[in-house]
Amino acid sequence: MLTPDDSTPDRADSTDGSVAAPITEFPGFLRLMARGLTRRCPWCGDRRAYFTGWFARTDRCRRCRHPYRRGDEAFELGATTANIILTFLSILIAILVAVALTLPDIPTVPVVVIVGVIALAGPAIWYPISFTLWQAVDLFMRRPDADEMAGRRDGTL
Repeated sequence: MLTPDDSTPDRADSTDGSVAAPITEFPGFLRLMARGLTRRCPWCGDRRAYFTGWFARTDRCRRCRHPYRRGDEAFELGATTANIILTFLSILIAILVAVALTLPDIPTVPVVVIVGVIALAGPAIWYPISFTLWQAVDLFMRRPDADEMAGRRDGTL
């Protein structure tokens, strides 16, 4: 689909997923991280990104068609690490808030219950965010080359 005042496509409407939309301007670090933390595609900023449900994801962004793996078979390891870090940060924040609100007599059992619930539910809550956040970190660490910016790389090795 072409915009009226431009000859470049505003989105990739390919149904086979083989062509990614070219990126004319690469986002900066803060924009990448903000998009990753809000479950948006770090490439194009689309809200639908890679997820069709909370746990169901696709291999490519549904708008710009860029693959989330970027040729790296071990992408999930980074996303899992991001999930663990986000869960542990949630636990730490919960402990600090509970201690700060209840000083000097800290109710141990309620704090342990709250932390236990966060420890069990955290990975499921952070699951989609960890994928988009890790892709943002990956894009910042491994800057895309000219072929990837032009949408010519298919995301496989």
